[in-house]
Amino acid sequence: MMSPTRLLRSPLFLLLSSAPLLMAASPDLTIADFEGDSFGDWKVSGDAFGKAPARGALPGQMPVDGFRDRGLANGFHGGDDAEGSLVSPEFKIERKFINFLIGGGKFPGETCIELKVDGKTVRSAMGRNEHPGGSERLEWESWDVSDLAGKNATLHIIDKRKGTWGHLTVDHLVQSDAPATVAIDKEFVVNQRYLIWPVSKGNGERRRFFGTLDGEDKPLFYSDIALSNNPDFWVFTDLANYQGRRIKITGKIPGNLAAAWEKVAISATYPGEEELYKEPLRPQYHFSSRRGWLNDPNGLVWKDGSWHLFYQHNPYNHGWDNMHWGHAISPDLFHWKEGPDALMPDPEGYMYSGSGFVVPKSKTSLPIKGSEALVLAYTSEGTHSYVPGLKATQSLAWSDDGGKTFQKYKGNPVLPHQVGGNRDPKVFWHEPSNHWVMPLYLDGDEYGLYTSKDLVKWDEASRYRIPTDAECPDFFELPVEGNAKESRWVAWGAQGKYMLGSFDGKDFKVESGPHQHYFGAAYAGQSYDNAPDKRRVHIGWMRDTGAGINGAPFNLQMTLPIDFTLRRIDGKLRLWSEPSAEVTKLRADTKEWKDFTISPGDADPLSDFKGGQFEIEAVIDAKSESSEMGFVIFGEAPAIWKKSDQNFSGAAGALQPMDGKLNVRIFVDTVSMEVFVNGTYVSRYIRQTPGIKPARIATGGGAVHFDSLKIHALKSVWK
Repeated sequence: MMSPTRLLRSPLFLLLSSAPLLMAASPDLTIADFEGDSFGDWKVSGDAFGKAPARGALPGQMPVDGFRDRGLANGFHGGDDAEGSLVSPEFKIERKFINFLIGGGKFPGETCIELKVDGKTVRSAMGRNEHPGGSERLEWESWDVSDLAGKNATLHIIDKRKGTWGHLTVDHLVQSDAPATVAIDKEFVVNQRYLIWPVSKGNGERRRFFGTLDGEDKPLFYSDIALSNNPDFWVFTDLANYQGRRIKITGKIPGNLAAAWEKVAISATYPGEEELYKEPLRPQYHFSSRRGWLNDPNGLVWKDGSWHLFYQHNPYNHGWDNMHWGHAISPDLFHWKEGPDALMPDPEGYMYSGSGFVVPKSKTSLPIKGSEALVLAYTSEGTHSYVPGLKATQSLAWSDDGGKTFQKYKGNPVLPHQVGGNRDPKVFWHEPSNHWVMPLYLDGDEYGLYTSKDLVKWDEASRYRIPTDAECPDFFELPVEGNAKESRWVAWGAQGKYMLGSFDGKDFKVESGPHQHYFGAAYAGQSYDNAPDKRRVHIGWMRDTGAGINGAPFNLQMTLPIDFTLRRIDGKLRLWSEPSAEVTKLRADTKEWKDFTISPGDADPLSDFKGGQFEIEAVIDAKSESSEMGFVIFGEAPAIWKKSDQNFSGAAGALQPMDGKLNVRIFVDTVSMEVFVNGTYVSRYIRQTPGIKPARIATGGGAVHFDSLKIHALKSVWK
């Protein structure tokens, strides 16, 4: 990794004034590690802490983690209503800090640890929980006791609280010349685009940071970030929309990460930016985020000639966490320009999935400025908030500047918690009913339909089910085979299952389903409600249950854009998928063969092709002699149809030929393969092995006839 350039730093007054971080430290002195079979010389009273250290969680307690080695002082003996205390033998304060691990209830004087000198309490600390929920994880706490050097002291671990979180957990009390944690409180002037962070891949030393603008009461964002002295890569907070303002970062870090925190800075660039989109594992024509984790596409909306793609995003690491809404814009569904995150976690919680739509001023009571606005409906996932006791609710934000910036509605949530993990509002305007409709995932396989005249006041209209599916609803109308006089509504779930039926603005009446439309890696797809020419353009998330895109500072990608239509197949209505036509503009160096037969041992026409990004088009005669026909990609990824059961690689059930033919289109990118065959879609992640042919024809022991075969190299959208 390169060193940061053009960095604007301000002195780390808090850290650098702490001499123990810069001077040789004396060995730590253990006060208590609670590893023995008793509390030793500690005075025990009451029942809460039992007769000896616990070995983890006690009966009826949530899982306890974060403590060191085997034991800890656990005040849950007898449950939350038990009371008691532990008092240490007297000891001399011989180091500048006392460090310890602490968890449990947050109640001053009731669930706390106190340091007493001459009978007076001089320091005190509590757990972090005061409402139902929370976590039993112990976290480091540090007291600066340098002003008490040489004095004799005692520690008092107190549990005299009844009810929820009426207990305390403590472990590994040590005297040290270095703090286990250091409070962060630093203000940056935002005069460059990025606030950059050096991180380790994974959770590592992950700590929660808050970013607050210009002294405001509520933070702009909060996120858990794994700072590292030896970063695997660098990430950033994109502050392009906050130039000229001041942002204060607060939190706590382990003392050994002082050097890493010193590298957090405002910068015009970020380490690795010059290699962006050139990385070895980077998809070259699929959307992937500049940095961090990517999942569900959100808020797909077309406006003023631009396709907007929002998505679930953790900008600070390789895995799921810190749910933001990432945002990218494209003129053609392929050449994406990524901007700052549109939505960041706030006191209401993480920003879970939802939808985007264009709203005329006359159809909402939101205080939009112009004649219309781009509005986002999203789930505020309150169980991830730093405010205890919240649940998942539905909220709104809007943009008066075409999607550059968004402001959250002050009256959020517009729909309170309904049931279970209710989430993922997909909002659209239903013209015949003259109202807005919100399909919302509820729980199990159940979804709700809500209606509103103004987007702010919502009423439940009905419920429906997609058996064996859950979350991320899409809900749209399609003409049957292009006939505007005949249509069906499609109720879609995250796994690509769907129901067909009719919809009168309130009730969805099922005619058939569930049908499985796509197979493999694709998940949580959404579609554009207002695409030009009344197209139904769909984009999904390609999740990977395997190793992921290891080694990269980004993770996972979106599918190709896909056009949905509704067709009759053997007399039955079914969704039909085709890659969106815009992909053909990426083609280069096409090779084509017509009306030929290939048998085992024959020269493969694809053997001379080289490259890692390409498309194969083929029309295969399903009556061919071979028992199997299709292709193998990079020696390990089959796209093969078996005549015996008419099964196609990765798809469930029979896939029948159309007029005796298999119409196949295969798209290969750096780490993925997508196959369209007779309207069905299958996707998977692959790994390209050097020295292995990109593609070969599979003949399965007999001759295969091709009406046509083409292979196109596909150009990178990043060059």
